[in-house]
Amino acid sequence: MAINLTTSTQNLVLDMSTSELKLAVGSFNRKTGIVMLEKVGVVPLELDSISDGAISDSFGVEMALKHALARLQISRVKNTIITTDGSFMHTRDLELPKVKDEQLKDMVKYEIMGQGTNKDMSIDYLVYGTKKDDETQADKLLVRATAVPKDTVTDFRDFLKSMDLSPVAMDSNPNAIRKLFHEGIINGNVNITQTTLLLIELSGTTTTITILDKGFPVLSRRLQFGHSNIRSVAESLKKIQGGTDNQSSLAKRLNITKSDSEAAVPVEDIDVWHETVAETPSLQSAVNAFFKSLTDAVSRTAQFSISKFHIDSISTCFLYGSGAGYKKIDKELSRQLGTQVEVLNTVSTVSGPRDFMLPQFVNCCGALIRED
Repeated sequence: MAINLTTSTQNLVLDMSTSELKLAVGSFNRKTGIVMLEKVGVVPLELDSISDGAISDSFGVEMALKHALARLQISRVKNTIITTDGSFMHTRDLELPKVKDEQLKDMVKYEIMGQGTNKDMSIDYLVYGTKKDDETQADKLLVRATAVPKDTVTDFRDFLKSMDLSPVAMDSNPNAIRKLFHEGIINGNVNITQTTLLLIELSGTTTTITILDKGFPVLSRRLQFGHSNIRSVAESLKKIQGGTDNQSSLAKRLNITKSDSEAAVPVEDIDVWHETVAETPSLQSAVNAFFKSLTDAVSRTAQFSISKFHIDSISTCFLYGSGAGYKKIDKELSRQLGTQVEVLNTVSTVSGPRDFMLPQFVNCCGALIRED
């Protein structure tokens, strides 16, 4: 849910769910339903500068973000939205009687605060449907509520103020996804409102799986594993092989020379297709471990969702996040799952700058959509 602090038409959005911090400047056109991005960027941070969706190293994040804003020449836009996700966020789906708004607000607060937490919480919710009670046939409201500790909200607000930025709202990634994928066409040919899709966000330390049924996320699971080990193994190999006289085929694929062996390996240079990594045992081990965790999680989530929510079979999996850039990752995951997998490259409701790559900025796009 989004905790509103003020309103604005053009905003800076910070996706602070992991240490792969992303930023975007843009706006949402309510008439056309289009998210328009003007500038985007990825902010390099030290590992664990952001941990479990919360800032662990305020000074380091502030310095890196200031440098990024200067580099991208972003100075005039002060109104800022933060979107994040972590274990401190508590989300529940509720079925409540059809009552007046004030009564509903009290009911939601009681349901959330009655879960044994002693923390002072900020609570937001949305009504996303109705149903008939199985016994009484009375109308019931379907409500999704999210609670965040007020201390966490305050920490983010204080961080923005220390950056001389104006807090607009604190959003959650699942809510951003709900707003962005409400309607539209993915990759030019998949109609969101007519299909059941599986969205997979691949981050360095976490993986989030969302079941999107005809434009509504019926389930979202954030799992504590990511693709960072693949990257770290490739970095280690690059340092070793960059200092040898005879380049291996891996070194050639990664464009390694002696002079750049200490430089970071771009994700898009790392090929995870099974036939390619077979010649490099350490990289193959990291890739195999990641895909085993990923395929197991996807299979369990899909089976659970189909059974619990009585939804149609899932037609396509779409990948986004920093890990979506690995070479042939869609091909390899499709091979292992036995279903159609694509990198989420375009959404018809998003317009970005030239050479804009959507996968890393999906959460930013959704957070720009203001419903208030």
